[in-house]
Amino acid sequence: MMDSFWSDLTEAKLNSTPIHSGPVISLTHDTVRLPNGETALREVAWHPGGVVILPVLTSGEILLVEQFRYAVGHTLLELPAGKLNIGEDPLKAAQRELLEETGYEAEHWQALGFIYTAPGFCNERLYLFRAEGLVAHPNPPKEDDEFITLHRLDAVDLRQRVLNRQLTDAKTLSLLHYL
Repeated sequence: MMDSFWSDLTEAKLNSTPIHSGPVISLTHDTVRLPNGETALREVAWHPGGVVILPVLTSGEILLVEQFRYAVGHTLLELPAGKLNIGEDPLKAAQRELLEETGYEAEHWQALGFIYTAPGFCNERLYLFRAEGLVAHPNPPKEDDEFITLHRLDAVDLRQRVLNRQLTDAKTLSLLHYL
């Protein structure tokens, strides 16, 4: 571990001004006291968190979803994922999202930890799961505002797509190292 010039790197919130409150995120401007005693402004996006699932078929293939992402203006190939509802258990959310996005349920689940998506300005924490023993559900629920194409890719194809920069979604790239 590197030695820090400051013994305590904590920034203490002095005040917070709400800027926006929506169904997915809330935004604030916060004034903080820095370790050296000075103050600074922090713009923060507050997010309830989410889940990402690595669904492994018995063939060894991985299920991915392709969907249009409005914020970046094109489709992305990603692992199934979704937002946590307030107070929702991450495993329950992962089970719900896998079923809604892929039509599969899993017999075996393994929690793999979590990642922060953009800690410089957002508190979003994504819980990572591996799902195996996948079984297709005969009549899976669907979300009205999600249009998804399901893909089955083997490890060789996934690696090639990463090398060719065809997989650019950070949460997907983070979780693929668990293959």
